[in-house]
This record gives sequence, structure tokens and C-alpha cells, in this order.
Amino acid sequence: MPPNIGWHFYFCVMLYHHISGSSMHSIVLIHGFCENHTCFNSIGSSLSKQYKVICPDLPGFGASECIENSSMEMFVDCLKELLDHLNINNCVMLGHSMGGYVTLAFANKYPQHLYAIGLLHSTALADNMERLEKRKQVIKFIEQNGKEVYIDNFIPTLFMDRDYHKEACDMLLEEAKNGSQIGIIEAVKVMMLRKNQEAYLMKTDLPVFFAVGKYDTLITETDMLKQASSCKQSEICYLEQSSHCGMLEEPIKLSNAIIKFCDRVLK
Repeated sequence: MPPNIGWHFYFCVMLYHHISGSSMHSIVLIHGFCENHTCFNSIGSSLSKQYKVICPDLPGFGASECIENSSMEMFVDCLKELLDHLNINNCVMLGHSMGGYVTLAFANKYPQHLYAIGLLHSTALADNMERLEKRKQVIKFIEQNGKEVYIDNFIPTLFMDRDYHKEACDMLLEEAKNGSQIGIIEAVKVMMLRKNQEAYLMKTDLPVFFAVGKYDTLITETDMLKQASSCKQSEICYLEQSSHCGMLEEPIKLSNAIIKFCDRVLK
């Protein structure tokens, strides 16, 4: 089945989405900071052989319009509006990095619409003081130097070996620059203000999937494994050759693990 692409309007915001597969069961993949739906091209093609796969562009990224003065709740409600528009009442939702923050916030507000959730190189913890200060520095740097300079410095740090994954890294660099500078800054602010979801993660009855990169310096394996152990139901995909982008560094291993997880929770 060829992919289905389109837009949905959330109030005055145009939200882009890409759909592939034709299963009655849906997987929603939420991209991370400075990314868009294309970061899931590799694993999405594998997942769509068995499931319907929906990959939206969050506001301010890819082809989606930006929401100024945005919030995590706005991101969540954009997704809810999109799923309603697509007549998807229940799904498995997995988010990469910032997308994991959105996934947890969605699960906290709309748990009845989820079969399971997944954190791909992400965390339930809110920013500590050190991370908050770094976020402020990012905003200041972008305002002074522009998004392109920031992206050129940021994206390569997401890979264990940029040279080995040059094609994937170059793709992320190019796609990141398609997003708006305002959208990037707004997303930083959204992440700064997000709530700590650790208590929710511990109490939820939803199965939780974790993709953990051995060489991840942004969300360390120690933190992720600790959170996984605190869940009522969790499953871990440990990526021994990945840093922060397992869906591009080890797509076959990750997609196989996600399929196995979804087979278990959906069938």
C-alpha cells in the first residue's frame, strides 16, 4: 500500500503527517528535537509491513506550521486532534528523545487511547538545573548565530560514529534545516517547562518499551535502565552500536524489537 500523506488543521495550525501500512492496529512514531517524520523512514518501512504507521511532524518541524507561545499540552492536543481526524481510537505510541516527552505527556492525559508506549532514547525526568541552563544557552546561541550553525554542531553529536553513518547524519542535517528557527526555539522552551513524568511512569499499567543506546551521552543507559526497572511492565531493546539515534544507527535490530513488542501487546 503506498504511503498516505496529508495535513490536519489544529485550530489555525497545519499539522503534517505520513501514513504507511494498512493494518487495523496503529503505531504512532513521534520524532525528536530538530527532526521530523523522515527520521523514521528506515524502521517505518519495516513496521508498516505488519502495522499501520503514522508519523506526524510536530509543530515547527518538517512541513508542520509553528505554534508560538506553545506548550507540551498544545503538542499533545495537536496529536489527539490528528488521531481523531484519522479515526484512530487506540494505538501504540513511541517517541524519540523529545518525542518521548510528548508521548509521556499524551499517555498521562489520554491513557485510554493507548495500548502501550515507548521511549526511544528518552526519559521521564524533567530537566535539572544544569540542563535548564544549557537549554537557555541553546536559545541564546540560535538567536545570535542562526539555526544552521546550531544544527551543524548539534546533529553529529547524536551518532556514535558520524563517519560510519554519514548518509543518515547528512539526511538529519538537511531535514533539520527545513524546520523553522522559531519552531526550534519554541520546542526548547516546551522541553524546559515540561513536567516530571517519573511518578506516572512508575504507576501506569501500560506496557513501556525502551530503546537504550550504549553510547548515548544525552540520555544515558544508566538512567534509562533505572526507569525501565521502575515500570510495572517494561521491555528493553539494548542497542550496543548506538548513541542517541538507534532508529538510524541500528534500524533492523530496533524495528524487529518494536514488532516483537507490538505483537505481544496487540495480539
